[in-house]
Amino acid sequence: MSLHQAFRRSPVPAQVAQNLQTITLPAPTRGLVLNENESFIQPGAALVLDNWKPTMKGLALRGGCSRWSVLPETTPVVSMFQFISGNNQKMFAGNATKLYDVTATAPVLVKSGQASGNYVASQMANQGGDHMLVANDAGDYLLHYDGTTWTTYNASQITTNPSVTPPPSCATGHNLTYVWKYRGRYYFIEGGTMNAWYLPLNAVQGQLNLIPLAGAATKGGKLLCGFTWSIDAGDGIDDKCVFMTDQGELLIFTGSDPSVSTNWRQEGRYATSVPLGMNCWTPIGGDVLIATVDGIIPISASITKDTSQLELAAITRAIKPMWRDEVNAKRALPWTMCKWDEYGGLFVTWPGGIAGSQRCGVVNIATGAWARFVGWDAMCFGRMRADMFFGTQGGIIMQADRTGYDDNAPYTAVMVGGWEMFSSQSATMVWRQARASFTARAGEPFQPQLSATTDYVIVIPPAPSAAPDPGVLDVWDQGLWGPDAGPTPPGPHAPTAPEIAQYAQWDQPTPATPTVRNTGWVSIGYTGFSHAPICQVTIAQAARPEVELISIAATYEPCGINV
Repeated sequence: MSLHQAFRRSPVPAQVAQNLQTITLPAPTRGLVLNENESFIQPGAALVLDNWKPTMKGLALRGGCSRWSVLPETTPVVSMFQFISGNNQKMFAGNATKLYDVTATAPVLVKSGQASGNYVASQMANQGGDHMLVANDAGDYLLHYDGTTWTTYNASQITTNPSVTPPPSCATGHNLTYVWKYRGRYYFIEGGTMNAWYLPLNAVQGQLNLIPLAGAATKGGKLLCGFTWSIDAGDGIDDKCVFMTDQGELLIFTGSDPSVSTNWRQEGRYATSVPLGMNCWTPIGGDVLIATVDGIIPISASITKDTSQLELAAITRAIKPMWRDEVNAKRALPWTMCKWDEYGGLFVTWPGGIAGSQRCGVVNIATGAWARFVGWDAMCFGRMRADMFFGTQGGIIMQADRTGYDDNAPYTAVMVGGWEMFSSQSATMVWRQARASFTARAGEPFQPQLSATTDYVIVIPPAPSAAPDPGVLDVWDQGLWGPDAGPTPPGPHAPTAPEIAQYAQWDQPTPATPTVRNTGWVSIGYTGFSHAPICQVTIAQAARPEVELISIAATYEPCGINV
C-alpha cells in the first residue's frame, strides 16, 4: 500500500450518507446567556465566552495587553483617573499609600503618605484655567491639580461655614471623601456622615456650605458618592444632582443654588440595590449605570420600579448567575466601570483573584451582549486619549487591546455555544463533523480547534497550540516604521537586512481587506440528545488578532429515541 493510499479518506457508506443531515449554527452574537432554560436556549447564545468579544455580526478575538508603566511598589493599583486640558492629557494611578503620574512609562510620584488609594477626581474650568480636585475614601486632605502643579489643601484653602456648630470633621479640608461637579459648583461628601457640602459658584477653594441629608434618607447608613444625572446626555437645565448612600438610596435634587430655597428642591427618594463602591457608576447616554450586588442597574429604572423588580431591568440580566458568583467572591473590593467608546464596550472590574483566574466583564454597548476577558488582572480602569489602561494586583499599569500576547504570554479564547437539539429534542444524535467560517485579515495566523460537549455537561478539552507567529504586520499602529522604531544597540549601528525586512514599508500596497476563511471539515463524533459547539483559539503573536467567527456548520445523524 502506498503512502498516498494509507492517508486517503475512505468513502462514506451510502446508507450513512443518506442519513446525514446538515445545520449551520450562527456565531453567538447575543453573548453569554446564562438565564435561559438549557433545553430551549434561543439561537445566538453562548454558555462560555472567554476572550471573544461579541460584535453585531459575529465573535471577534480580543487583543492582548502590554505593560505601560510599573510602579515601584508591588501592591495593587486601586484606582486611576485622567486630567484633560487641550493637548495636555495626563493619567494618574494610586496604590494604598501613594499617587503616581503614569502618563509616561516611567511613573512619577505625586503624593505619598496617603491612607487609601481609592480616589475620585473631578475637573472644572473657570477664569483661572482648568482645575482638578481629588479626594479618596479615607478622607485624606483634598488635592488640587492645575495641569502643572499639585497642591495639598488645608485650612488656608478649605474652611466651613462658622455657623455650623460643633465644627465638622471636614472643617480644614480633611475627611472629604468624594467630590463631583454639578452646574458649575463643586460638591463633596463628608466621610461617615449624611452631610454634603458645596463651594461657591465656579470656585475651587473657599468656604464650604452644608447640605444636611440625614432626614432625606430612610434606610440609614452614610453618603457614599454623588454625581450629575444628565437626562439629555449633556449639561443642561434638566440636570439632576444625585446623592447615593451605601444602602442604595438615591436622593435626587434639582436647582443650581442650595442656599436658595426657590432654586433647590428634592425631586424624590428612590432605592436601588446596594452599590459596589463609590466609583461603581458611569454615565451612558441620558442615563447612569450603577453596579450593585444585584447587577448593573440604570438609574432610570430605579425611579420607575420597585427594588424587587430592578433585576428585570438590569443590563446584567443575561449573566445573573455569573454576576452573583463574582459579587459573593469579591464584594469587599471596590468595583469600577469604564466605557470605552472607541472599542464599543463597557468594562467592569471583577477585582482580585489568583494568578491565571483574573478576569473582567465586558458588554457590547450597542447590542448588550456580554463576555469575559480572562487573564486581564483589572483592579481598576483608566483612560488616556483614545486608549484604555488597567491597574493590576502587582502594581503594573497595562495598556489594553495591544499585541497578541497578555504581557508577553499566550492566551486562549474559548467559546461554548448554546445547547443544540438538531431540530429533535427527544432523539439521540451523532454529531459527525464540523466546519467553522471566519473573516480574517490577509496573513493572519490562527489555528482554531473545534469540538463539542453533550447532554448539558460542559467539558472543555485542552487548549490547542498557537499558530506560528509571522511577526508584526504592515498595518497602522502595529508595523515598525523604520530603524528607529525599536531599541538600538549601543554605538553606531546600521540596520541589518533581517532588521530592515521587519519594518513596514510606506510605499507598499495596503493589506487586503478581511476575507472569509473556512476550516476543513473535522471529526466531532459525539453522541447525545443535546450538543454544544466549542471553538478554541490560542493567540501568541506580535500583531493584535483580527479574526471574527461567523458560523459553525455541522453534519449529524439521527439515532432514534432511547427508551
